[in-house]
Amino acid sequence: MHAYGMSLFDGVGGPRDRSEALTWMLRAAERGLVDSQYNVARLLETGDEGIGPNPTQALKWYMVAARAGDDDARAAAERLQTALPAGERERAQAEAARFAVEPLA
Repeated sequence: MHAYGMSLFDGVGGPRDRSEALTWMLRAAERGLVDSQYNVARLLETGDEGIGPNPTQALKWYMVAARAGDDDARAAAERLQTALPAGERERAQAEAARFAVEPLA
């Protein structure tokens, strides 16, 4: 999912489709892939072709990736927290705290 999302993002093997790339990276992020969690956060923080910025969701994914040990995500989360209003920051923190990956059987 992550590799396919990155191929769509860069236009490798076909046309570039950043919105569809986000869909596939989000699927991988929801399954616990830290690289996808960080990339989803970056896309949501800045926006891109067909993707509107969503700093609250970006903070959530940065926090999830940071909890998994991603130092870049930790730094980005700290930076973004100071830029968000308290209500949005609290919502992102609550969603990140509820995030859990179901173990594969």
